[in-house]
Formats: sequence, C-alpha cells, structure tokens
Amino acid sequence: MKSKLFTYLPPFLFFFFILWLMLAADFDQPNVVMDIGHRVPFGDKIGHFFLFGILALLMNMALKFRRMNILSRTFHVGSVFVLVFAIFEEFTQLAFDTRTFDFADMLFDLFGIGLLSSISFRKFLVFKFHALTRYLSRRLLID
Repeated sequence: MKSKLFTYLPPFLFFFFILWLMLAADFDQPNVVMDIGHRVPFGDKIGHFFLFGILALLMNMALKFRRMNILSRTFHVGSVFVLVFAIFEEFTQLAFDTRTFDFADMLFDLFGIGLLSSISFRKFLVFKFHALTRYLSRRLLID
C-alpha cells in the first residue's frame, strides 16, 4: 500500500507552485513561467486551463476519484475543491492593482477542471476494469 505522503504530495506541491505564481503576479514580481505565458497567444487562458485542470486531476487521483452530490448532481470532490479555489483566486485579484479580474479566466479554469477530470476518470475506470478482469481470470484458473 502506498504511503499517504506519496499520494498527497503531487497535488500539494502543484498547489504551492500555483500559489507561487499567484503571489508573483500579485506583487508584480518577475516570473519565468508567466513571461512565457505572456509571449504565447492566449497564453493566459491556456495557463488557466492547464494549471487548474492538472491540479484537479492530481487532487482527484489522490482522493481516489471520490464523489459528492451537489444539487442532485455528482461531482468529483477534488474538482469541487479546485473550482472553489480557482474562483476564490480570481476574486482576490480585485484587491490588487497589478491584477485583472476576468470571467474568461474562470471559464478556462472550469474547462480545464472538467476536461482533465473526465479524461482521467475514464482512464481510472479502465484501469479498475482491467484489474477486475485479471482478478476474475486468476480466480477462475484457481477454482
């Protein structure tokens, strides 16, 4: 069984990477990652898509794709946490002169979270299905 440290370390480290990017932007500090994003057309939107999508993917994997019901709909717990964080992060930009609040950024956060979560969940189901078929084939060979 894997240690909880190795299970939660990737989303934890990636979360702090995003915090580092946010703080650098909030205080108008030079940042190599953000400089690259500004040079690429739509780099800011692409960045939002992948940063929050990857964080949701890592959170969902760490939480073993646990689900919760909200308003009679089922969502991955990690995706909900990341979405709340992304929305909170976007609204905090209103407090800084160096930042710009943008609904399009939240939209790309949502797209990234939704798409990467759904793709990863499908792969997770395929992995579980293969594990089940291996288990059943061994049981049938033993019996």
